[in-house]
Amino acid sequence: MTKRCQPAGGGVKRHVRVENAGVDVRVVLSAVNNEIGDRWQLERRLAGGLNEGAYLLSRPDGSRAVLKWRASEPERLLGARERVEAARARGWPAPAWLAAGRAPAGGAWVVQEFIDGRPPPQLNDLVAEQMIEILDLQASMFPAAAGGWGQWAWGVVFEDWHDLRDRVRSGVPGGRQVVAAVDAIARACSPEPLSSRDLVHGNFNLANTIATPGRLWVVDVEALGAGPRAYDLAEVLLVAVGEGQVTESAAARLWGYGAGLDRRELAICAGSVGLTMADAFARHDRTDEGAAAVPGMMRALEQALALAGA
Repeated sequence: MTKRCQPAGGGVKRHVRVENAGVDVRVVLSAVNNEIGDRWQLERRLAGGLNEGAYLLSRPDGSRAVLKWRASEPERLLGARERVEAARARGWPAPAWLAAGRAPAGGAWVVQEFIDGRPPPQLNDLVAEQMIEILDLQASMFPAAAGGWGQWAWGVVFEDWHDLRDRVRSGVPGGRQVVAAVDAIARACSPEPLSSRDLVHGNFNLANTIATPGRLWVVDVEALGAGPRAYDLAEVLLVAVGEGQVTESAAARLWGYGAGLDRRELAICAGSVGLTMADAFARHDRTDEGAAAVPGMMRALEQALALAGA
């Protein structure tokens, strides 16, 4: 089966967890401070971050920032900086990247602007409208791009990249239902390549947003790339419906927005997100949560298929 990859020290307080993904954050922070000539100190690990994680930094003057790194594939992180800057220039509400560089042992780090807020507690009508505004900003941002998240979604649905179907069948209660729904999408949708002209966050859901007065920010943007923005909409819907985060009216608004996009692409992206989401529950030993999410995920997959056939 074809295998592809997804697109693309200062002082440390004693109570802070200092090791993550096999990397000692004290070593990373020392490299950061040495390279940029700064005096950042570690405050605490931030919530979330099932992979490399994110850490709150502070300076003696009280300013704050966020430290993130990748222990593997450093070029993916470093290569995202230019696209983040281009997206921010168009008004995309992502934190500024203050500095980036190579970490010890071959990884890469980034210091980002700290946004003082929290993820919205629910995906309601207001949040749905803010998400739609963000998705509109992502349209046609990379008109000359190729591959990216659209290629990934196509490969997962039509060629079973990474053998996700077997992993989901065996790793998640209800996984066979998810695989059957994705197979139905693959049968119903023509296998032409997906578009790659939009910006795609790659992990766009309620947990990766921060609400501040009058604005919704997107965070954890390191995986951004080109593709159809329908991919981000599909993730928003599958995660929110699967995890019971969305109101009925907000879901209807998001589906209505999806009806105005390429419906075939939305269905294929939903199939890809469904498999990767179910696989993530298994990989992170969250199978109980996965089992609880499957009924909602199935409703979203069936609705995406029905929309593609409308």
